[in-house]
Amino acid sequence: MLSYKMEFVKKLHRKFYLYLLKELIQIFLLSLGILTFVFVLSRIGKIADLVINKGVEIKDILLLLVYSSPPYLTFTLPMAFLLSSIVVLGRLSTENEILALKASGVNLKCLFIPIVAIGVIITLIGLLNTNMLLPKSSELFRATLINIVKKGITVEDKEGVFNDSIPGIVIYIDKVDTKNKFLSGIIISDDRDKELKQTISASKGIINLDSVTLDLYFVLEDGNLHRWEKAQDVYRNLSFKNYTFSMNLANMLPQNSNLRKRPYEMDTKELNKALVHANNPDDRYDILLEIYKRISLPLSSLAFIFLTIPLGIKRNIEGKFSGILYSLLLFIFYYILMAITENLGKTIHLPVIITSFTPNVIISIIGLYLLRNLNTEGQSKVSQKLKHLWVYYFEKAR
Repeated sequence: MLSYKMEFVKKLHRKFYLYLLKELIQIFLLSLGILTFVFVLSRIGKIADLVINKGVEIKDILLLLVYSSPPYLTFTLPMAFLLSSIVVLGRLSTENEILALKASGVNLKCLFIPIVAIGVIITLIGLLNTNMLLPKSSELFRATLINIVKKGITVEDKEGVFNDSIPGIVIYIDKVDTKNKFLSGIIISDDRDKELKQTISASKGIINLDSVTLDLYFVLEDGNLHRWEKAQDVYRNLSFKNYTFSMNLANMLPQNSNLRKRPYEMDTKELNKALVHANNPDDRYDILLEIYKRISLPLSSLAFIFLTIPLGIKRNIEGKFSGILYSLLLFIFYYILMAITENLGKTIHLPVIITSFTPNVIISIIGLYLLRNLNTEGQSKVSQKLKHLWVYYFEKAR
């Protein structure tokens, strides 16, 4: 009889875990999609400029949106995990399902099993994102931008037409050898500077685009340059055997699109190489911090596990939407902690490992404190517990 009851309890737990996992995954995916979309919306203005003013194809726009997602996933993965856990547990609490578990003699710490399982999976995905997807997506994002620019200024397929796709520049090419990329009958009108007007003609030449700096070079042969300097009212005319005309195409990209890799866009090898060549102590500290943050940020999901259950099941008298509010406030608090510890670490030269992992440790300590009386039926609000926690440590500090 006892063995039958034990088997029944195991089946009941199994069904409850599957039910809870299903609810958590559904809310997590919904939260992740919404949060990531909200962050990506910050680029909509720049992308709209590409569509309207640059005539960029929808396919390229979608690629830019996909490649710009991994940096945001670094933050939205733990955010969505915390939000989904608190919301699901809060719903169980408001519908008295948590009370039913207590009445059945179930230890509420069993709730950790499905939540920890989800948290571990999200942490692994976060580590994969920060260490592999993020550097790769950044590289693909830059390559797509460069491809967009190349499409806008392509002259190889614009034989015998005036190409004005570059602001302030008009290019005419009479003949194009598409196989050898050789141009003949070239005319370039440059009106970018209101004080300087120039027209260049050449019998032949080649074109080259630097994919890093986005400098476009015309290497011209056998031609003439006509220049009018408005301020001095001087007209100049010269003939050349060889002449290089260059321009930078960065203004054809969305604003603030830096093509040079920033630390968070580098892979591990590039970060280690940059660390070796960094002479400035602040630069070395920033690079080391970036290396450790690629581990500490995904691990924040594990730190939040300790907060999910107490913040979820103790909300039955605080309203249905308090879970969302608590999640947002916790993330604001977490990233304030990150900013404080990073600035403090640079100021007093703390070891980088302490700087990067301190927010996770603090969050874990707060969660463990709130877990002390998990199975009691006290009706105190979470806000009251946090207030008591603050008063306690403030008195200690005094």
